[in-house]
Amino acid sequence: MNTFRARGLHGQLVNELGAQIMRGDLEPGTTIDPDQVANDFDVSRTVVREALRALTAKGLVGARPRFGTYVTERNRWHLLDADVMTWRAGDDPDPRLVTELDEVRLVIEPAAARMAAERRSEGQLARIERAWEQLEKSYRGDQPDRPDHADADLEFHRSILTAAGNELLEQFEVVLAPALHARDRLAQRHITTLAFLDAHRAVYDAIAAGDGHAAQACMHSLMELSASDTASALSRSANTNATNTGSRGA
Repeated sequence: MNTFRARGLHGQLVNELGAQIMRGDLEPGTTIDPDQVANDFDVSRTVVREALRALTAKGLVGARPRFGTYVTERNRWHLLDADVMTWRAGDDPDPRLVTELDEVRLVIEPAAARMAAERRSEGQLARIERAWEQLEKSYRGDQPDRPDHADADLEFHRSILTAAGNELLEQFEVVLAPALHARDRLAQRHITTLAFLDAHRAVYDAIAAGDGHAAQACMHSLMELSASDTASALSRSANTNATNTGSRGA
């Protein structure tokens, strides 16, 4: 969730500058003139100062004597910050974000599925089943990019992490929610196979049976399928962008 969206001028400025940094419009090392920002956005210096303070707390902005305010190097950015994730997962998701998300999920979620199979309660199992049913429903009909699909997909995986009985795992998925939505939006534009529905069902069935090893193996297969879909979607997206660029230049 973007925590600045409803915070008036200050929040709007934080969002705009944060998004510009994530898009690369403001590259690391770029100086930021507070007076120019105040003029460009028609806000007070106080608003600019507060916005830069918020971005500094996220590692995106720094200041040096005689150099002024500047965009920091990427290795200082708080990439797991919820707002930073949201800015990276904008209308055109950062390819590195969705690729690395799949890698992280491959490490974490199979083990979480095993833990869920071994620890889940009946109520938690019912929540996973409801999420699966909503996921299936979101892909019925002729609208492959229904907005409720991403919500159902996120709820399915979040409910498994909750059932794993580890608070850190549960919170980790909440932080990654913007990236998961970005990944799903990308896949929906370019992937038409529904094989992932069967893969999700296999994970649920293994958890329902209390079979930790099977749940881990099924989730591993699902994460590999997700990574394959992401790679295919990124390739198709790149080809589409290249074709569109070529058409405009013709």
